[in-house]
Amino acid sequence: MNAVFDNDVLFKGACYGLLDRLVGTICLSNEGGVLGSARFVVPHKIEKAVLNRDRAMALETLLEFLSQTIILEPVEEEQRMAADFELAAQRVGASLDGGESQLCAIVVQRLLPLLVTGDKRAIAAIETILDADPRLMAMCGKVRCLEQVFAGSIARYGTAALRVAVCAEPQIDKALSICFSCRSQCVEEASIRDGLQSYINDLRQRAGRVLCA
Repeated sequence: MNAVFDNDVLFKGACYGLLDRLVGTICLSNEGGVLGSARFVVPHKIEKAVLNRDRAMALETLLEFLSQTIILEPVEEEQRMAADFELAAQRVGASLDGGESQLCAIVVQRLLPLLVTGDKRAIAAIETILDADPRLMAMCGKVRCLEQVFAGSIARYGTAALRVAVCAEPQIDKALSICFSCRSQCVEEASIRDGLQSYINDLRQRAGRVLCA
């Protein structure tokens, strides 16, 4: 397994119709892993979302991906570890939900190379509690944010199709809508790259040890 993906990446990728492309910049679908709960949580989130495109298409995109990827169920030791991570975050007022903590525990316990998440608060939380639990040091350099994924996708696929998809659903991720200049008629690729890099740099200031290069 080359990477695990959080529910936020699945949700946004499905809503944009870009899930295969976003994942494909990192690994093959059958080399990625997601939590078993994603099969229930993400479809429910899509059903509640305000979308411009056909909701059924977003659900189909998600279900097709889930049929190909590895479904992960935390074992008892990983569940205990995840609970420890959540408690450490609560003690310092950081935001680390159950899904993110479980993915961290799985990455640590199974020695996996990468956690891909769209939750910047969770990334900052992992950095914040890094010194509180020695086991979390295994997360150093193993977290990739959504802006990094899009930057990689631009390098592979170019900006045109990505911009059309993001700007068709500008409410799904405001930061990405800003990066892709969805209010403008046209935009240069360099500008989009600079926008994504600006968000990445800002996050790196808050999570420099865990965010991957």
